[in-house]
Amino acid sequence: MPANVNVKGRGRRKISAEDVKKMKPPIIKVRRGDIDYTFLFMVVLVLSVGLVMLLSASAPEAKRLYNNSYYFFFKQCVCAAIGLAGMYVMSKWDYSAYKKYVPTALVICVIALVLVLLPGTGVSLNGSRRWLNTPLVQLQPSEFMKPIIAMYFAMLIEKGKYDLKTLKGLLPFAGVMIIVLGLMLMETHLSGAIVIAGIGMVVLIAGGVPVKPIIAGGLIIGVVGIFAVRQLSEVRWNRIVSFMDPFSDLQNTGYQISQGLYAIGSGKLFGLGLGQSVQKYTYLPEPYNDFIFAVVCEELGLFGATCVIILFAALILRAVRIASYAPDLYSTLVATGITAHLAIQTIFYIAVATSSVPNTGVSLPFFSYGGTSIITLLLEMGILLNISRYAVKPKKEKL
Repeated sequence: MPANVNVKGRGRRKISAEDVKKMKPPIIKVRRGDIDYTFLFMVVLVLSVGLVMLLSASAPEAKRLYNNSYYFFFKQCVCAAIGLAGMYVMSKWDYSAYKKYVPTALVICVIALVLVLLPGTGVSLNGSRRWLNTPLVQLQPSEFMKPIIAMYFAMLIEKGKYDLKTLKGLLPFAGVMIIVLGLMLMETHLSGAIVIAGIGMVVLIAGGVPVKPIIAGGLIIGVVGIFAVRQLSEVRWNRIVSFMDPFSDLQNTGYQISQGLYAIGSGKLFGLGLGQSVQKYTYLPEPYNDFIFAVVCEELGLFGATCVIILFAALILRAVRIASYAPDLYSTLVATGITAHLAIQTIFYIAVATSSVPNTGVSLPFFSYGGTSIITLLLEMGILLNISRYAVKPKKEKL
């Protein structure tokens, strides 16, 4: 129906239906505010504690291999500095501005995962091919895939083209997941495949997919993953099943986890003191990576390990808060996926370190040595900080 409106200097006049159609709809833009400084403080605190523990855990091995106790620490500090710079950029860059680049980023990551499997471009270490050899540094494409899978699924869900309650609607998501997880299982990177599958499932559930199909799909992926590892690597399979009784083969399959448990038990209540770990001297394999939490327990004891767990829990809960106050569906799902990455990998790592689940070579966020990992994590934190700028907090109702 025609509407009466005020026209400056001309009184009131009627607008026809055709005029209404020509009008552009109002653009609703949430006012940009400050970042979540509490979350930023928590990120810096976790990163700082992680660097201190990395220095303590890596010093003996760095001295033995490179005659420089600070070798791993310095390299991690450089990558952390790059990551912090990237976090600052991402906190300033509107999260919706780079949405259009997400499909391209996914394709690049898939190509990188393929290149990892090829001789000459891929680097094999300890029976796994997870690293891409570049002229400057070695990159781990699976780390970049973790936030990319969350952003890609969020983008597809936001478009609303797929009915998430039907099998047909879930096929595009399943197809991407099958390709990514298949490539990672060929690298025998089971831990990375589990984390990425977990991120994808959490985003889908948050986007409206019923829980039962997701659980069924997760079980199928788990069975296929276990079968694939069993067929691709006999040594890795034996190492995985050894968690049920690690002390039955102390010299072979149970060596890593048993040494880790010795380190955890040696810490008792308050630990041996920072830098005083015994297990990190040749006994504990990968003390600065796969088993850095064991060093934390040995040096800081149950009290220190509990404080670290509480710190991670506070960081994750604050990230959940950012996701719950996100201004739109896309930002909510992206924040949820990043939070899922942080939570799943942290819980999974601690479960591996305590022999609650099989040892699959997962790293502890912000603590374990790894340039690609620390840079990616800090970039993700930057995205969360950017989303926190547009937080939409519910108004408190008056009683």
